Amino acid sequence: MRRIFVYLAGLFGIKDKRKASPQKVKSLVVGNYSKEKISQIQRELENHMQIHQPYLATGYNIKSLAQELGMPGYQLSAFLNRQMGVNFNDYLNQYRIEYCKELIHDGTAGSFNLKGLATKCGFHNRNTFTLAFKKFTGYTPSIYLKQYKLNNIKSGKVVAFRKMKGEPKKEVNIS
Repeated sequence: MRRIFVYLAGLFGIKDKRKASPQKVKSLVVGNYSKEKISQIQRELENHMQIHQPYLATGYNIKSLAQELGMPGYQLSAFLNRQMGVNFNDYLNQYRIEYCKELIHDGTAGSFNLKGLATKCGFHNRNTFTLAFKKFTGYTPSIYLKQYKLNNIKSGKVVAFRKMKGEPKKEVNIS
């Protein structure tokens, strides 16, 4: 008899009247934080990301970050969404793309194909990497890399390259 009631309740959309209002839930999550508390959470979050670089781990998720910061996942999610204006995946991918750009700028990226570069930067696959890279830079990784090399050649900056696979990097100053 109980199974029939549960089935019918789901079928006809009988709702639980005890749910909290969305406004009350919002205030419990991040609405009552002072400016100092918001600044503190931002500092802790940024320090953790810069020092520990958890974004380089493939499959890293909000639950892991929340545990490392000592706060519930729903609060971290709400904080990122409401205070920083970004969802967790975009927040993580911004760090990954900045790391990738550093690899490109210091010449390390030349030793990887796109799949290898994506994995090195914490992405699970090349397609996600390409989409995120384009979202945050306006270019695909391959076009960004070509433009970076071209700009360095035109400006006469030092460019790192490999003549043949397996050879050490050689730095050439183009004048």
